[in-house]
Amino acid sequence: MTSSDEQIEPGSEARQSALDILLRRMQAESDFPALSEAIGDINRIASSDREGVNELSNHILKDFALTNKLLKLANVAFYNQVGGGSISTISRAVVVLGFDAVRSIALSLILFDNLENKVHAQQLKEEFVKVLYAGMLAREMAGRVQVKDVEEAFIGAMLHNLGRMLAMFYFPEESALIRQRIEAEGLSDARVSTEVLGVSFENLGIGIARSWGFPDQLVQSMKKLPDGRIRKAASNVERLRALAGFSNELCEIILDTPDADRSKALAGLTARFSDTVPVTVEQLSGVMEKSMQDIAQFALVVNVNLKHSDFARQASKWVGMAVPPGAATSEQDANAGAPSGGAADAMAALDASVLHEHAPTIEPTAADAGGKVQRTPEEVQSILASGLQDVGNSLIDDSISINDILRMILEAMYTGMGFGHVLLCIKDGRRNAMCGKFGFGDGAQGLVKTFDFSLAAQPDVFLVALQNNADILISDIDDPKIATRIPAWYRQHVAARTFVLFPIIVKGKPVGLIYADRPHAGDITIPEKELSLLKSLRNQAVLAIRQSL
Repeated sequence: MTSSDEQIEPGSEARQSALDILLRRMQAESDFPALSEAIGDINRIASSDREGVNELSNHILKDFALTNKLLKLANVAFYNQVGGGSISTISRAVVVLGFDAVRSIALSLILFDNLENKVHAQQLKEEFVKVLYAGMLAREMAGRVQVKDVEEAFIGAMLHNLGRMLAMFYFPEESALIRQRIEAEGLSDARVSTEVLGVSFENLGIGIARSWGFPDQLVQSMKKLPDGRIRKAASNVERLRALAGFSNELCEIILDTPDADRSKALAGLTARFSDTVPVTVEQLSGVMEKSMQDIAQFALVVNVNLKHSDFARQASKWVGMAVPPGAATSEQDANAGAPSGGAADAMAALDASVLHEHAPTIEPTAADAGGKVQRTPEEVQSILASGLQDVGNSLIDDSISINDILRMILEAMYTGMGFGHVLLCIKDGRRNAMCGKFGFGDGAQGLVKTFDFSLAAQPDVFLVALQNNADILISDIDDPKIATRIPAWYRQHVAARTFVLFPIIVKGKPVGLIYADRPHAGDITIPEKELSLLKSLRNQAVLAIRQSL
C-alpha cells in the first residue's frame, strides 16, 4: 500500500464503523449467514484438539453436495497423488490426503458454492478461477519459501483478495463503480474502495476472515505488501504473506499483461520477490503449468468450463497450452465411487429381532422420515461396496490407525443406509463396560457419551446381542414383545425409536458394538444384499481389531 493510500484510509474507529455497516448489510442477505456458519464451523473444528477428524467428517457429510464434490476431487490426479486405490468415504479421504487437505478442499468448495447463482455469476466465476489459481500456485511453491504447511499456503493465497471477491458478490453496484474509477482515474483499488465503501477491500476481507475464525497468521497474510523489493521474510507469517502476495500478483500480471511484455513482467516480479520467493522465470513456468492442470480438475467437479474464462485462457497461453486443460471434457466424472441363563431367556424373547444371513427382502419405503437422500437399492449397495473397498485398501497399510479404519466402516454404513446415527462402542476392560467412542450423525459427539453400560447388568437387548453374537434390529422400542428389554439409560437419553446392533466379537469375546438408528419406529428396513454388505463391514471391524492386538 502506498503512502497516499495510507493517508486516505480512515482511522481504526471509523474503519470499524464502516466495516460493521457492511457486515450488517451482508447479514441481511439470506445466504451470508449460512456461508459464515459453514466456514466458521470448519475453522472451529480445525482448531480443536478433540476428535477433529471425526467432527470434520461428520460436518462434511451433513451436506450431500459438498460430500459428493469433495470425494470427486479426492479421486482425481489433483489430489490422489499418493495412490492406494479409490476414495469413497470422507474418513478415508482424511487418512489419504490428510486433515488439512480435506479442510482446504472443503473451504474452497464452500466458498465457490456460496458465491455463485447471481446475475453477475460469470464475473464472480472469473474472480474465483483467479483466486483458486493463486492458491494452486502457492501450494506448488510452498517448499521453495520454507512454508511447511502447503494447505495453509493454499488457503492464505485464496484469502488474499477475499474482500474484493465478497464485495463483488454482495455490493455489485459499488464494486462496478470502484472498477470504473480505477480505470478512469488510475488510482489504486485500496484508495477507491475506501472512498466508496468506507473501508478498503483489504480491511473488509480481514474483518470478515476474523469473524469466520481463521487463525491470526492466515489473517495477517492477507495484508497487502509494500511497493518495491520485498525484504527477506523473518517468520512463517511473513513467508505466508509474501507467498500469498506473489501468487496473487502473478495472477494480475497474467490477466493484464500484453503477450509481448510477458518476459519483462515476469522478470520484474521475480526480481521484486527474489529475497523471499526464490524462483526463476524458467522454474515459474513449470509451476504455472502444474497449477493450470490442477485447477482444471477442480473446474470439472464444480462445472466451470475454463474455455469460457478469460483468465484461464490467458494463463494457458502463458504456459504454452492451446486451450485450458480439461476444458473440452467437462462431462467427465472424476468420482470413483460406494448364551446362558438370563441371556438365553432374553434371546428367546428377541429371536424375531435377530437379523439372519438370509433375511426376507423388504424394499425401502418411498417416504423417508429421517430426511435422508433417497437412493435406489443399487445405489445403496454401491456405497456399501465402495466402503468395503476403502477399508480393504486401508487394512493392508500399516501406517493407517485402527481408529481411522473403524471410522471408514461407520461412515460407509451411515452414508449408504441413510441412518440417523451410527456409533461405535468399545469395551473398557477395567470397568467391564461398553463405552461410546465416536460416531456419525447430528449430535453424535454428545450422544456417544450416553453409551456407557455395564456388561454385568441384567440382560437387555444390548447385552443379548453381545453375549450371543447376534445382529439385532429393533423396529419399535415400544413393541410390547421387547419393550422390557430396552434399558432405562437408552430411553432416557436417546430419542430414536428404532435401531440395529452389530456386535464385534474377537476370539469369542465381545470387544465392541456398532449401533445405528433412525428416528421413527419402522424407519429401518434392511434387504438381504444390504444386510450381507453391512455384516461384511462389521467383519472388517473384527479383522482390523484382531490385527491391532
